[in-house]
Amino acid sequence: MNVRNTDLRKQEEPSNSLKDNFSLKKYFGTDGIRGIPKETLTENIVTNVSASVEKILNPKSIALISDTRESSEMICGWISKGFSEKVEILNYGILPSGSMPILLDELNHDMGIIISASHNPSEYNGIKLIDKNGSKLSDDIEILIEETMGEIKLPLKSALVKDSHLGYEKYKDFLKSINDIDFSQFELVIDSANGAAFKIIGDIIPESNTKSITHIANQPNGTNINHNSGATDTESLIDFMERGQLGVSFDGDADRLIMIDENKEIANGDVIIALLASYFSQTKELKNESVVSTVMSNYGFKLAMKNNQFNLIETPVGDKYVAEAMKKHDAVLGGEQSGHIIFSKYLPVGDGLVTFLLVLKALNYFKTTLEDFRKEHIHEYPQKLINIKLDETLNKEELEFINQIAFQLSNKRNLDGRYLIRNSGTEPLLRVLVEAKNSVEMESFLEELLVKINSYLN
Repeated sequence: MNVRNTDLRKQEEPSNSLKDNFSLKKYFGTDGIRGIPKETLTENIVTNVSASVEKILNPKSIALISDTRESSEMICGWISKGFSEKVEILNYGILPSGSMPILLDELNHDMGIIISASHNPSEYNGIKLIDKNGSKLSDDIEILIEETMGEIKLPLKSALVKDSHLGYEKYKDFLKSINDIDFSQFELVIDSANGAAFKIIGDIIPESNTKSITHIANQPNGTNINHNSGATDTESLIDFMERGQLGVSFDGDADRLIMIDENKEIANGDVIIALLASYFSQTKELKNESVVSTVMSNYGFKLAMKNNQFNLIETPVGDKYVAEAMKKHDAVLGGEQSGHIIFSKYLPVGDGLVTFLLVLKALNYFKTTLEDFRKEHIHEYPQKLINIKLDETLNKEELEFINQIAFQLSNKRNLDGRYLIRNSGTEPLLRVLVEAKNSVEMESFLEELLVKINSYLN
């Protein structure tokens, strides 16, 4: 890694908006609005968002889904209170967030609302707003919604919510339509994070056709979603697995997938994208030989893309920005290291279950294991991501100061690597990523950097 870290941190593909969108937003983050219900996510916020959405977008019919959090029913009531009686709301219950584009298309709704806080702990919840085409709303529309919230009045008569099981069947049929996989070579251990995938994952895999299949973290009780499980906490899955098994880990709303290879090593989104890019290139489905990823991607991933002569396009963090760049550059594959993977032939958003099926297809096609593929095709640089809990999100000046601390330290130590420091877009965390050519340098730089950051914060 002979490039200075300031070059490695450079974003090659900015968002469409030239504004500093985060400074213009009070409620929306990188993935909707999240918080702790009745504390940082209040009835007032949710009802005013709903009323503003009706005024701006004028939907007549809305599809609603949720993950397994116990607060989802309460938030559903808040949402309906903000819409007028002119709006029809169909609640399709617990479903992965990737199902929403299918529901909108098949059942002819004007927009969708997902009640979920994705990978966040169970005490959090949130809402994601989805347009008629199945994509997340643009930054500009989210900003307009927030501007409208200050002047909006709630309706005298609110919308009614009707329950339906039809969405589950539509989504299951969609998954089965792309599931032509021979499972017989796989010994699978599947972690559903006690979340939205817990039931449907069992409905799409024929147990009689698998070498073996074991499900863990698939007994949701409303408070155990993502608890010691899921795509952001794979330790329990790894401990449960035996050598030779293939681990599958979703997050709470199942829009992410993290795999554990047969050597019990984490295979994150970088590894999965590298596998799928090679597969789609071979099957002539990788349009323009282009791949979209974010600034979080490992430098080893970037080298793998270069060695395969793929055109790599880099975006800010957030799968909505990946989707935006895919449209701009007419790419069909994109994703994040965190496990959000988009293959636009099927869906305009990430879906962990679709990604899971595609990974198995690719491994079958290459007649290989995930462990062997990564050994041959991608050599990841040592990298570590630390989350520092904050009382409140840092402002622009504070973040710039911390980045200046890191810049000075990297120059002092002549770091052969990079750092990336940013606010989380979904919760009050400071994310500190450090990557270096060897693990000793990475750990040493990170240790000193964390001391300096904590000294500043305290």
